[in-house]
Amino acid sequence: MPVRVSRATSVIVHQVPHAAAERFLALEEELTRVAEQFPGYQATEVYPPGEPGGTEWVVVLHFENAATMQGWLDAPVRAAWVAKVGAEVGTFRQETLATGFGAWFTGPKGGPPGWKMVLTVLLGLYPTVIILTLTLGTVTGPLGLAVSMLIGNAVSVLILQFLVMPVLTHVFGPWLRADRPTERAMSAAGVGVILSLLAGLTLLFRQFTG
Repeated sequence: MPVRVSRATSVIVHQVPHAAAERFLALEEELTRVAEQFPGYQATEVYPPGEPGGTEWVVVLHFENAATMQGWLDAPVRAAWVAKVGAEVGTFRQETLATGFGAWFTGPKGGPPGWKMVLTVLLGLYPTVIILTLTLGTVTGPLGLAVSMLIGNAVSVLILQFLVMPVLTHVFGPWLRADRPTERAMSAAGVGVILSLLAGLTLLFRQFTG
């Protein structure tokens, strides 16, 4: 089974009347077969409404990079299909995430604000790099800075991708998704928690690094 890391993601939210749900799925299946022929295409995910009686369907497209994603978004054949889906099903809105953090944070409702992504990645990256420096670094150090950094970066990315970030995005999920004006207190509290954790980790690591 091939494993790919998506570097560009497009999140499309459709308002689909109940009577048009089956037709919408049929059209999306046909559109996916067209997208599969384009360079860089990786996957399509379709999420039904999260609430009983809901009409909001979410389609998430994954491409290898921003260039191949844009090639699909600008394709005349896609424009024709978009017009057809809109005419037969209903309105939609779209958001494209082309940053490296998108694959970690994108969900059915799109990604959180960029500053929340940065804080969350920092919380995962800082202890990962310190621990690898204190452990793996003692083994790779004699190989020279260039080789040691390459190995350390490769291992840290793997740890972040498959261990650290899935845990952090789950634990901080409600905070990451808190973007309404009524949730500002939660957003502020989350910032305080992350900064406190970073401060605590810094004090802890100073016991070993000076």
